Order: sequence, then structure tokens, then C-alpha cells
Amino acid sequence: MRTELRTSKRIFSLVNDENWLREPALSALKEHDNVHTSIFAYAEVLVLFYDRATASYDVDVPRAISNLLELVPIAPKAHEDVVLAGAAFIDEYHLPPFDALHAGIVATRGESVLTSERDYDAAGLERLPPEPTPDEE
Repeated sequence: MRTELRTSKRIFSLVNDENWLREPALSALKEHDNVHTSIFAYAEVLVLFYDRATASYDVDVPRAISNLLELVPIAPKAHEDVVLAGAAFIDEYHLPPFDALHAGIVATRGESVLTSERDYDAAGLERLPPEPTPDEE
């Protein structure tokens, strides 16, 4: 039987030795078989890693995400590739959490992105600018 871990706080606790939820989370992982989570929980974890004031991350995101995926995989498996790609975009291009995940989706699916955000250009993704509004002309 598969078990979904629904709380990002428990996943987040696994990267912090001093977090009071760490031991209960590790115990729960040992107690239950086939524990997994969703891409949404990892999106929340990326937000928790992100310091909005400095527009930077408090941890080595690719390493932390790789380690977390070993403990708590994502279902469906294809979403793991999205999160790993997002972590790479964070590391290389310093994208904020949701932009990084959008970039991960675009990259893993081989798609282009329809947006006015120029961060995707720097990340080497094909960006299709939307039609300018009368205010932008």
C-alpha cells in the first residue's frame, strides 16, 4: 500500500538536524512502506528554502532536493524530473521557486513558455512574448 506524505513541514524538517519534526518524520518513513508525496509539497519546500528579502536560498537546493527525493519520492515519477530540473534552474539562474518549477516543466516537456518574464531567456528556454497591450506599445 502506498502512503502519501501530505505536509511539506515534515519534508522540510528532513534537511534540518535541529528541527523538532525531524525525528518523528524519519520514524514515520521507517514505519510506512512506499511513502511518497506530490509536486505541490516540493513547491512548498522550495518556498520555505527561499529568502524573499535577499532573493536567495538558504540551502544548496539541488543537493537538498536530491537527498529529499531519496527519502520521499514524488508520484507520479515524471514530476520528480520537473522538481530536479527546477532545482538546477535555481542553482544556475537563481530563479525564484515557482519560476524555477515552471522552467522545469517547460524543459522536461520540451515546450516553449508564453510569458513576458525575461528570466526564461537567460535560462535558455524558448520564450514566446505575449502580444503587447495598448499600454505597452
